[in-house]
Amino acid sequence: MVTHVGVGQQRVVDGRQLAPGATTVADGWTTLFILDAGPGQVALVDCGKDPSGAAIFAALRARGLAAEAVKAIFITHGHEDHIAGCHLFPGAEIYAFEGDVKIAAGEERPKGPLASKFALPKEKAVRVTRTLTDGETVEVGTLEVKAYAVPGHTAGSAAYLSKGVLYLGDNAAGRVNGRAIKHADALYSDDVAQNIAELMKLHARLKAEEAWVHTLAFAHSGPIEGLDPLLTAGQ
Repeated sequence: MVTHVGVGQQRVVDGRQLAPGATTVADGWTTLFILDAGPGQVALVDCGKDPSGAAIFAALRARGLAAEAVKAIFITHGHEDHIAGCHLFPGAEIYAFEGDVKIAAGEERPKGPLASKFALPKEKAVRVTRTLTDGETVEVGTLEVKAYAVPGHTAGSAAYLSKGVLYLGDNAAGRVNGRAIKHADALYSDDVAQNIAELMKLHARLKAEEAWVHTLAFAHSGPIEGLDPLLTAGQ
């Protein structure tokens, strides 16, 4: 399945492996990711726009797995096109930052100029079961995922680092030249200036931590290599 991408942004390749056991899943509008967490278990980064989860289930079947294998879902933010399939995995722990817990549950609307105009359908609402703290590392089986708060697109927008891949959701998108990123879409974001500032801070923080980041992965474009493209968010 092909995921829609913006003009001048990197093409999404369904099934692309970003790190050992970490696979891209295109659901037609957004991109999500399946991460191996040990024998017979996986974690998801987001769960897409499709409430039937067709693309997720196809990717799970390709691994010889079913819904029960999904042990954790890491939500990058609470917009509808990133959480619609989460209800399909009742056995999974669902992680998000506090700022988006009520948005994901349909109890509050986002603040973006367009995003604020749409109520979340009840059938797509999701209850976050674990609220994250900034810099927290979560263990899921053999997998480690470190969570970073990156407010701006939404109040609780997150980035997740695992096995050298930084999953950014809608915080940014990869430009087609493969060397730069685009900041979050202003029409769907709470505060683009904050989004850009937080991406700069995240770059400095990861450098200070000497974190290994070989790939930036996005929800609405293909990935690009390295950490330094974060510095181009405001260009």
